[in-house]
Amino acid sequence: MFDLKKLIAAVSFVTLGLSASAVMAQNGAPTSNGDLARQQQQQGQDMTSDAELKKFIHASEEVSKIREEYTERFNNAKDQPIAQQLQKEAQDKMLNAVENAGLDTESYNQLAQRVQTSPELQQRLQQLQ
Repeated sequence: MFDLKKLIAAVSFVTLGLSASAVMAQNGAPTSNGDLARQQQQQGQDMTSDAELKKFIHASEEVSKIREEYTERFNNAKDQPIAQQLQKEAQDKMLNAVENAGLDTESYNQLAQRVQTSPELQQRLQQLQ
């Protein structure tokens, strides 16, 4: 099974990497799902389904593998253009991993942020693994 600390670390990494892409893809337009998630969080509720959390777990596991692969390659890059190309490749693969898991980047990022701050969601993730 996947370690929760590794999952949260992967989430943190990909959230940072995907946030710029998600903003560009969404052109800054808020969605009703995003508004609903924020409203639920403010009310202390989380209506995230187990199916959505399972997609998130799968995406996070794949993103973690990509992060591990590219971290070593990135650290061994000889110059900045190579490092930038590796970073773009990693981001593209992470985006594909999230989408292949059945999530869009905005949903993934919102859920990642909620997981980091919600002991309830962290516990549910552990139970689903």
